[in-house]
Amino acid sequence: MFRRNASFEVTLTPAGSSPLASMSDEPRQFLLDRALDEFVADLGALDAAASTMVPGAARPRIDTAIDQAAPTIVDGTLLVSGQEVMQTWEEPLMRALAEAVTVPGGSVLEIGFGLGLSAGLVQERGPGRHVIVEANPDTAAAGRHWARADGRRGVEIVTGRWQDALAGLGRFDGVLFDTYPMDESEVDTYVLRDATFAEHFFAHAAEHLADGGAFTYYSNEIDSLSRRHQRALLRHFRSFSVRIVDGLRPPADCSYWWAPSMAVVIARDPRRP
Repeated sequence: MFRRNASFEVTLTPAGSSPLASMSDEPRQFLLDRALDEFVADLGALDAAASTMVPGAARPRIDTAIDQAAPTIVDGTLLVSGQEVMQTWEEPLMRALAEAVTVPGGSVLEIGFGLGLSAGLVQERGPGRHVIVEANPDTAAAGRHWARADGRRGVEIVTGRWQDALAGLGRFDGVLFDTYPMDESEVDTYVLRDATFAEHFFAHAAEHLADGGAFTYYSNEIDSLSRRHQRALLRHFRSFSVRIVDGLRPPADCSYWWAPSMAVVIARDPRRP
């Protein structure tokens, strides 16, 4: 099983117990070929899309946990423990996320305040209840100051990690997850190993989403969803839709996103125990 592209070559070599060994030869070969072709197509699409991306820059290590470090805002970037936690170029993406989960008079649970971009856009749509969980105490304090502004209603800022804050909050018509890894352990486990950083929140989103509600999150996907991303979603939700937000302009030295687009996922119909 060998594939050659103009830029790379791929060989699939079974080791030990062969993949799909319990199947007969013809369907086994069909499925293996399809899996290999999908990998080649995905890598080819990434290679082609690279010409539209910014070069990006290396991310420094998180020396102090994000909820224990002092945040600063420099030229539209929220910096915490040396990390670019959020930047103002995300506004079009945040608007799409806010629109996905907010209905006038409804309830919204938002995980992560950051620069308050999505929070402000949620408020524009007039929720009846808007709960924001923010792990960093200084950023949460900025959120409480923001919430007191005229015209903002139904806002509750909860300080703490979402893992400690969710109990007792109930269910919401919309759930929006856009937070940052707390430390290098979370980067390794949830960013580098999971299908998407939000995957470890999927079960909690399903638990706290009201019937008929919508869940969305920062997807880290450029123009579609990988199969393992879809499988992770479908373990906790019965359906989802995807739209692409174009026109994103991350700076050339951005350390966490490089493409001019991102897929916005709206998951519905949570699977409950």
